[in-house]
Amino acid sequence: MHWGCRKKGVTLMSRQREMLAIAIGALCMGVLLYALDRQHDHVYFLSAWTPANSPTARVFGTLGNYLPTFIHVYAFILLTAAVAAPAMNKIIPICLAWFTLDCLFEVAQIDSSARWIAQHIPDWFSGVPFLENTASYFLFGTFDVLDLLSIAAGTVAAYVTIRISSGKRV
Repeated sequence: MHWGCRKKGVTLMSRQREMLAIAIGALCMGVLLYALDRQHDHVYFLSAWTPANSPTARVFGTLGNYLPTFIHVYAFILLTAAVAAPAMNKIIPICLAWFTLDCLFEVAQIDSSARWIAQHIPDWFSGVPFLENTASYFLFGTFDVLDLLSIAAGTVAAYVTIRISSGKRV
């Protein structure tokens, strides 16, 4: 992957593929982080595949507490930019949209907000895979200001990655 100035003639498709590859790599790192650093019985997908109380290595240390929020916003900005709106004039709105969404989900984990949200989740969510855990996400999640900073850092990193991938000066 070339991170310097781009040569003329590099196609939009190759930039999109590059952003998709980076985003998928980031998401794979996120899965690895959860597999190595989190209690498996507290992680939606891992609890079904590993025994309860499986030991965790904490490979990422304290940074592992904040990398998921960084990776989520970073990867989803790149995926959205690559798939939906590769034009540079759409990048800032994409970044702002994902930044706002991720921040709202973080703020929604504040106890008073989380209880209100959990009480208003429709009953039919309990029968739908992925949605069945919605109340637990809010009730057992932890609001952390450093997660908001991690979201901001992931947003800036995604913007810079897109600019570099597009051959634009940062």
